Formats: sequence, structure tokens, C-alpha cells
Amino acid sequence: MATKDNVSSLQPSPENSAPSRFNLRGKLTIANMGITFLVVLGMGLYIYFRIQDGSTQLISRLEENIRIRAQQELLNTGREQSILLDSFFETMSRNTSIVGSSITNLLEDTVELQDSPYWNPTISLRRLSSGSWDNLNAEPSSIFLPAEVELSASLLTKLKVLKHTDLIIPSILKDNPDIVAIYFGGISKETIYYPNIDLANIVPADFDVTGRVWYVDATLDNNPDKKVVWSAPYQDAALNGLVITTSIPVIDARSQFQGVAAMDIQLNRITDLVGEIKIGDTGYAFLVDNNNRLFSLPEKGYTDFNITDENARLGEIMDPSALTAASPEFFEILDAVSQSPGGVFSIELNGQERFIAYQVIPQVQYKLVLIVPSQELLADAALIEEEIQRETRTTVYFSLIIIIVVFVLAASTSLAISNRLTAPLQNLNEVAQEIIKGNYEARSNVRSQDELETLSDTLNTMTDTVKNLVSSLEQRVEERTAALQVELQHGEKRTKQYEAVTKVAQAINARQNLQELLPQITEVISQQFGFYHVGIFLNDASNQYAVLGAANSEGGKRMLQRGHQLKIGAQGIVGYVTSTGKPRIARNVGEDSAYFNNPDLAETLSEMALPLSISDTIIGALDVQSKNANAFTDEDVEVLTILADLVSIAIQNARLYDQMQRSLMEAESVTRQYFRDNWSRLSEEQRISGYRYTSSGSIPIFLATDGENSADLENRRTYTVPIVIRGQAVGELSVIVPKQEPIKGDQLDLVRAVAERVGVFAENARLFDQTARRAERERLVSDITNKIRGTNDPKEMVETAIQELRQALNVSRIEIIPQKISPPDKE
Repeated sequence: MATKDNVSSLQPSPENSAPSRFNLRGKLTIANMGITFLVVLGMGLYIYFRIQDGSTQLISRLEENIRIRAQQELLNTGREQSILLDSFFETMSRNTSIVGSSITNLLEDTVELQDSPYWNPTISLRRLSSGSWDNLNAEPSSIFLPAEVELSASLLTKLKVLKHTDLIIPSILKDNPDIVAIYFGGISKETIYYPNIDLANIVPADFDVTGRVWYVDATLDNNPDKKVVWSAPYQDAALNGLVITTSIPVIDARSQFQGVAAMDIQLNRITDLVGEIKIGDTGYAFLVDNNNRLFSLPEKGYTDFNITDENARLGEIMDPSALTAASPEFFEILDAVSQSPGGVFSIELNGQERFIAYQVIPQVQYKLVLIVPSQELLADAALIEEEIQRETRTTVYFSLIIIIVVFVLAASTSLAISNRLTAPLQNLNEVAQEIIKGNYEARSNVRSQDELETLSDTLNTMTDTVKNLVSSLEQRVEERTAALQVELQHGEKRTKQYEAVTKVAQAINARQNLQELLPQITEVISQQFGFYHVGIFLNDASNQYAVLGAANSEGGKRMLQRGHQLKIGAQGIVGYVTSTGKPRIARNVGEDSAYFNNPDLAETLSEMALPLSISDTIIGALDVQSKNANAFTDEDVEVLTILADLVSIAIQNARLYDQMQRSLMEAESVTRQYFRDNWSRLSEEQRISGYRYTSSGSIPIFLATDGENSADLENRRTYTVPIVIRGQAVGELSVIVPKQEPIKGDQLDLVRAVAERVGVFAENARLFDQTARRAERERLVSDITNKIRGTNDPKEMVETAIQELRQALNVSRIEIIPQKISPPDKE
């Protein structure tokens, strides 16, 4: 009977169990605190990441808005500055139009002004030694006519009228200090130039004003809208700096083109205005046209773009091939600016992001470009971002404090609840400890009206049940032990049976001889199954008797010696099985009518015979006998049936193997005989028994010769190696060396290799000769057949056949004897 010590030993040791380091109250408290911590931690993390995400999104949107606003403000600044610059060019354009319209008005009043005494060309004009015409230097304007021009009356009238511009243009020059010169070029190649710079002594005598670019661009062919035309800027030869020319066509009252009025305007004021533009702390501006001519660039720009004055003068086109040292970003900016009239973008320059804003100047289509580091315009964004991050950190700190407070309150509440819940459990634990000690009279008394009360009642009921179970435990253990022992014995028996199957299968694979295999099978079955006699019967050739082929017992061996056999279908259980092909079991041989009482096996009380069959053909029987009655179980029958099938297969395989071996030996014998006959016939036909090889060459050995001189052979030693073909020795290779000279092992290996090659080559030559003879025979047969088919006369066919056969066989006489055919029997 189980004791208290046995029961208590089944319980986990408190010292060895990791969870027992805390009681249930502690575990509940820790679990609740853990859950609370995880919930609070999850909420805290969610709040933290939401705050961080919101802060990040807010900062991102704020930066984006400030960036857009900064770019828009920079673009507005560009527009304001371009309007300011455009007003300058608009004023110059208006002055050009005033000059053009003034000259047009004077030409329209030619009739009234041609008699005016204001200026007399015959007095003022003089012809220089170069042939060109010049006026007095004291006059407000210079007049120039090339040497090829003659003073006609109409030209003098026109000059007289145009000279009245002295009353208008000087005041325009005075009011506009940026205008360097105002001049008019007429269709007769006359030039009137303000101020008077003694033009005739400056330009060559053949100077043609109508070929100048500013003149050609303003003509009606190139300027049908009669608008003010702006030239490309250029460096003034009179050291007035960067200059641009405006021109406008002059049309008389008859709408006839009379020439072009033009002004030279210096751009110093424009470059100064552009240079004074400041954006942020270090931002600046520069001016270019659509052809990438640079008009203005401050020193900061030259430094940023790595451009020197020697390589990039103002007014010249910025060519990357000429400015190899300039940064690629400069040309990227120029290319982007030329794509549209205005806009803003950013670019990385010298490791720093720059905002680029550009705006077209409508009058001249120049582009004002503003460059400023982005950080200078986004300084407010950095301050606001820092403020947002500071507020975010403050919010996170307050949230952390709240989380800690909530966690402390939750832990305190959890501890109080755990104490209330674990009090009944403590009582249950004490009762359980008493039960473990063997006190089955201990009872729990919990009245909490919940699951714990139900657990208390269940514990009491379990105590009663355990008390009853312990009393019957020993009996049940004994019964289970006995049943387990039976199962173990049964398992060992099954193991031996399958081991017998394995051993029989191994024996079948290892042996093909029935005389060795069958006795081994009987020994294995007897040893593994414990049957004292095992015999294997095989049907004879006439299928009349079952003959004992193998046995393991002493009685069985005596039966083998006298050739024991049983009549099929008439004697014993074996005779029945070999006749019907059905297994038969005699659990008590005295009660079986088919049992054959054999004096050599007098101890047999039970017998079983199983048929041995192949493809429904019975070839014998497996006979098993035991000294015990009812010795055969269903499992024995099942395993022995498998063994009988294996024995049947082994017998069939052995028989097939013997048959194959006999067939193979017969085929090899026929092949060897055919091979020997061919080589013997070849030797007889050639009359040569071999070849002797000396330093002078090869000499055939005929069958009638004896070979070497016996006197020579006494002083020499002969080494002979057989020449083998297909396992048959067809000759030998003899090597004769001086008697005192030993032959080495590697030399013998070489001789054997040569003998092997000689055999291969000789066989190939024989096969080739045989094939050639067969081919020649087939050719002769074909030729004779073709010649016979060449005629339809039977007599001629016979004569042709006889003649051809005589030639082919080299005989002197051939006879064809007809046979008489007896008529068929009449019914």
C-alpha cells in the first residue's frame, strides 16, 4: 500500500521549482502589476510616438509653408526689382521714340523748314582731304557723309531740316545722363551725331551707316512693327563701360523710310542697381540675357562660381568651353533661367542650398537672377522648430509623470485585491498540505459563494476519492505489471519472428544454391520460432510425390538419407497441401484425419503445412511440427506464410539461376569451339604457324619448318607470353635473349602488353578478312543473280548459272540434276 512518503515524493520540491519562490498572492500582484505596466507602457509609447509623429508632421508642414513663403517672397522681390530696372529701360525706350517721332515731325515739315535760316549747309559743310564731308566742331552735332556721297539739292534740304534736332536732342542728353549719344543715320548714308565729337575725323571716309547692326535691325524689313529695337550690350570704345544701343525707324509723311534714329545708353546705372540688391545677409543678384550675356555680377558671385574677370568680361556670352574653371552649377542656373520668364528653384552650391529666383525685364527681355542661401530665409523655421521640440519634450515629461503615478496606484490596488483573493486559497493550500502528508481526514471550509467555494468542495470530494484509490492502488499496480509482462513477451516473440523473416531474406540474397539455402532456412525457422522440426518438401518432376528437400531435426535428417517422400493428395498433411494449395493446421495431430504418423517424428503433437507456389503453380510445402499441442497462433501462421512465400521465390530464383548458368556455359562452349575452328582454319589456309622478328625484319614460320637451330637456343633464354583472345589462347609471343642477360620485371610487363595488343590486332585482322570474304561471296551471288535475270529463256538461265558457278568455284564440272515431282494423290 502506498505510504505518505510515496505520495509526497510526487510533488514538486519548493526549493527546486522557480515559480515557488513567490506565493500566489505575490504572483497575482506581480502579474497584475505586469499587465498594468504593459498597458501603461503601451499607452505611454502610443502617446509618445503620436506626439513625436505629430511634432514631426507639424515641423515638416511648417518648414514646407515657410519654404514656400520664403520662395514666394524672394520671387516677389525679384518682380519688384525687375519692375524698377524695367522702368529705366522703359524711359530709354520712350526717349528713343521721342527722338524718332521728333525727326519724323521735322521731315513732315520739310516745306516750312527748308527756307529756315537756322543752318546753312553750304557754309557749315566742307569736304575733307579724304573726300568725306564734315561740319563745324562748334555746332551741337557732328554731320558726316562718306566720300562717295555727292551733295544733291534734296540731300542738302534734308540735312537742313534734320539740323533742327539741335533744338531738341541736346536737352534730352542733358536730362538723361545715362544716354551717351543720340544719332540719326539716313538712307543717303548721312549721319547726324550728338554730341559733336568731330565724327568725320574718327570714322573712315567710306563709313557706311546703313550697314551698321543697329540700323539694319531697325529697318522695316526686320522691324515691320516699327518698334524700338535693342542691341546686344557691348563695351564702349570711348570708355563709357557697358553700353547698349536702341534704334527706331524714321518714316516721313509719305510713309517712306528715311533712316534710323538711335541712342547709345550706358548700363553703369543698371549694374549699380543690380549690385545694390541685397537679399538676406549674403544674397545677391546678377543680370543676364537669353544668350547668357552677363551684365552684372558682384564679387560674391565671382567667388561662388569660381569666375575671374580675365575670363568673363561683362557683356560677353558665358561659354563653358572658355570658362573651364567655372563651377557647373553656374551654367545649370543659366540654363534653367533661360527656360521661362520667371520662377524660383533651389540648387546645391558649394555644399550649401541656395534659393534661385529670376524674373524677366519686359523691355529688353533680360533676366534678373537673385541668389540667397536658403538658411537665411528659413531662419524663422529653425526657431519655430526648436520651440515645437521644446514643447514636445515638456509634454513627454508630464506624460511620463502621469504614467508613473497611474502605475503606482494600479500596483497598490492590485496588492489589495490579491490579498482578498488569496485568503481562501491559503486555506485550500493548508488543507492540501495536510493531504500530502497523508491526513485524508483534513477538510476545507471556504464559504465565499464563488468558484473558490466550488474548488473547496471539489478538494474535499477529491480527498475522499484519493482515500479510496490509495487502498486499491497496489492491486491495480500488480494487475498492470502482469499485463505489461505479457505484452513484453508477446513483443519479444514478434521480434524473433520478424528477425527470422529478415535472416531468411538475407540467406536468399546471399546464396543461390538450393542445397545450401534450404537447410539454412529450416535452421533459422526452428531457432526463431522454437519448433523442433521444420522440413521443406519439393514436388518431383512428374508432380506425383512431394520429396523432402531439407530438414533440421535428427528425425528429419534420417528421412533425408532414405529419400523420404509423400504421395501428393494421398499421404499426410503435406500431401493434402501440395494437392490443394491450401494451408492446413493440425493443432492436435491425433484428431486430424490427414495426419501421417511418422516414427522418425514421434514427439509431434501439432503440425502445420503451408504451400510453396509460384504463379499459382504448387512446387512444394513448408512443414512445421511442434512437441506442444495448440502450438500455432494466428501470428505464427501469418509470419510463416510470409516465410513460405519467400522460400518459394528463393527456390524459383535458384532454379532460374541454375538454368541460366547452364545456358551460359553451353553458349560459351559453342563460342569457344567456333572461335577455335576459325583460328585453326586460318592457320591451315595460310600455311604459316607464326612470325619471327629480328633486326633484319620479320620472317614467316611455316608449318613444315622446325624453327630455331637447337645449337643457337642453347646459348639463349626464351620468355614466352600467351596471346589470349576472348579468354582463348590462340598463340604465344616468345622473346629470346642471351642466356647471361636477365630480363627485368618492367620488360616482362612490356612483353605482356605487346602480346595483348598483338591479340587485338590479330583478331581485328581475322574479322576483317572474314567480313571481306563474306562481302565477296555476297557480291558473286548478286552478280550471278543479275546475269541470270538478264534473260527469260530457262535454258539460257541454266547455262549462265553453270558457267558462273564454274568460274566462281574454280571447278571443271558442274551438274544440275532435275528431280522428278510425283503428282499429288487424287481423292
